[in-house]
Amino acid sequence: MKRRILGFALLSALTLTGAISAHAGTEPVCAAPSELTRAGFSLPRLARSLAQKTPTTILVLNSSTAKKPVSTAAEKDAMPRGFPGTIEELMRARYPEGGVVVTTRNQPRATAETILATLPEVLAETRPALMIWQSGTYDAILAADTSSFSDAVLQGIETAHEAGTDVIVVSPQYSPRTAFAFDVAPYTSALRWTTRAGRVPLFDRYDVMRFWDTEGIFDFDSARPSPSLFEDVHRCIGRLLVGMIVDGVDSRTLGSR
Repeated sequence: MKRRILGFALLSALTLTGAISAHAGTEPVCAAPSELTRAGFSLPRLARSLAQKTPTTILVLNSSTAKKPVSTAAEKDAMPRGFPGTIEELMRARYPEGGVVVTTRNQPRATAETILATLPEVLAETRPALMIWQSGTYDAILAADTSSFSDAVLQGIETAHEAGTDVIVVSPQYSPRTAFAFDVAPYTSALRWTTRAGRVPLFDRYDVMRFWDTEGIFDFDSARPSPSLFEDVHRCIGRLLVGMIVDGVDSRTLGSR
């Protein structure tokens, strides 16, 4: 009971970036500590594209654990909705003249080093103003060297900047149900230092989700999770990411986390 009271007290002090208000009472609270949701660094390339009101592409780059990429329309329709759709919806609402389009590229079972090899081609093809790079999960599964992982991510950030693309890095998901099989924490820690060195925002999804689990906002331990858990979690991640993007667009000077 004491923990629950403290949890509610903490929630009241949070920055409710992207909080769900229109359907309060029917959807879970979408909240996280402000230190996990602010950008910390500006996104000047994206800000310039939005200000010019030209077509603005946001690329979501993902290394999935699937054996093969989703290719057919039927396969895509059968998949639960992830956070890129929420980002596109909310960004279009906030910047209606920005022509925002969110596109995704999935490279199944790819480490950061593998993605780095194809990144120039992907950037040349999609020409994004912002790349949201989910990284670290498959590196953790393979127990890749964390120094090599950090070097690859930092080089990827530099490659994106040279191509005129801002970057937000997203750390692996937190899951108590898979922690026994592989440990993503060292890779999340490596990303914190790497993004500081690269002067780009880090969306610390691992700590955000661990906070949700601790505070009972989402139950990741249940043997019978809610049918809507995936979409609820990803919609919330999308909202918080949009809050971070807006923070980075509105920042006039580079800061530090």
